[in-house]
Amino acid sequence: MSKHPRKRRQAKTPGLPPGTLLLPPDAPAPEVHVFGYGPTECVELDAADDSALGDLVGRWPVLWINFNGLGSGELLSSLEQDFGIHHLVLEDMANPHQRPKVEIYSDHVYVVLRLQHWGEDGHTLEEEQLNLVFGKGFVITVQEVLGDPFDPIRHRLRASRPLIREAGADFLAYALIDAVVDHYFPLLQVFGDDLDDLEERILERPTQATLLAVKRARRRLLGLRRAIWPMRDAVATLQGDHVPFIQPGTRPYLRDVFDHSLRILDLTESYRDQVGGLMDGYMSSVSFRMNEIMGTLTLVGTIFLPLSFLTGLYGMNFDTASPWNLPELGQPYGYPVLMAVMALTTIGLLYGFYRSGWFELSASSAKLAARDDEDA
Repeated sequence: MSKHPRKRRQAKTPGLPPGTLLLPPDAPAPEVHVFGYGPTECVELDAADDSALGDLVGRWPVLWINFNGLGSGELLSSLEQDFGIHHLVLEDMANPHQRPKVEIYSDHVYVVLRLQHWGEDGHTLEEEQLNLVFGKGFVITVQEVLGDPFDPIRHRLRASRPLIREAGADFLAYALIDAVVDHYFPLLQVFGDDLDDLEERILERPTQATLLAVKRARRRLLGLRRAIWPMRDAVATLQGDHVPFIQPGTRPYLRDVFDHSLRILDLTESYRDQVGGLMDGYMSSVSFRMNEIMGTLTLVGTIFLPLSFLTGLYGMNFDTASPWNLPELGQPYGYPVLMAVMALTTIGLLYGFYRSGWFELSASSAKLAARDDEDA
C-alpha cells in the first residue's frame, strides 16, 4: 500500500444552480493581505473582514488583494458586490480543480493557473489552483493554502521600483503570472537532477525500488505536463489584442512569459523522453545482468558436468575381483590419477572457453559499462 494516498476530489452534486459555492470541507480560513500603491505611495495592510474590502476600492491607482484559503464563502461572495466579479468565476474559485484557462468578462478578466511545489518530504509534488482576476485598477488573487512565489513582487512594491509602481493593474497581473511560470524552472531542475540519479542507479544496480522510483517520476511528470500545457495556451490568449484591460506596453512582457512557458514545456517533453528511456534502460540492464548470471551458471555447469560424470562413474559399486570391472579401482595410484584427469579436464574446458571468446565478451561488457558510467 502506498505511504502517500491520493487525495480524492470533492464530488460535485449534479444539477445545482450556476454559481453555487461548494467550498472544500478542509479549506482553511482565509487570510487577506492587501497592497494599495501608486507612483508615490505603497500601503500594505491585512483586511480583517469582508466589510473592509469595499472601502478600499478606488483609494489607490492599483489595489492588489490576495486571499490565502477558501474557508469563507461570505468573503468570496463579497467580491461580487464590491468588484462585480461574475458568480461563475466565484464558483470556479470554490471548486479548485479547474484547468488553466482565461475567461473574459465585460469588466474583468479571470485567469486560472496551476501552482506546483515539493511537499514537506521533498519527494511528492503538491498542486494547488491559483485564481487571478484583474480589471480597471484592481488585481485579486485567490489561493488554496498559504505560500506562493510572489515574494519578489512584494519586495519590488516595497522598494518603490518605478517599472511596477508606475504601471497599472495589467502589469501587476503580468508580474504575478510571470512569477508562477518562472516558479517551474527550479522545480524542473530538481526533477532533472532526480532523473540523473535514477539513471546512475539503473546503470550500477537496478532493483525493484529503482523501478518504483521511475514509475513515481513518470507520474509526477504527467502531473507537470497537465499543468504546464494548458497554461501555455492561457498565456497565449492573454497576448491577443481582444483581451481588455491590457495596455499595449504590457503585451511585450506577456510575449516574454509565453516564451518562458514554451521553454518549460520543452523541458517537460525532454524529461518525458528521458523517463521513457529510463524504463527501457532498466529493462535492458536487468536483462543484461540476467544474461551474465545465466552465462556464469552455464560456464560452471559445463565445467562440472564431466567432473560429475567421472565421480558418479567411480562412485558405483564395483567388484574389484572381476576382470570386467574398472581396472583403475585396484591400482594404488588410482585416486591421484583420477584427480589429475579431472584437473586436466577443467583446464581444457577453460582453455576452450577462452578460445571461444567467452572471457573476452565478459571483459568488453564490463569496459562498456564503465565507459557508460564515465559518460554519465
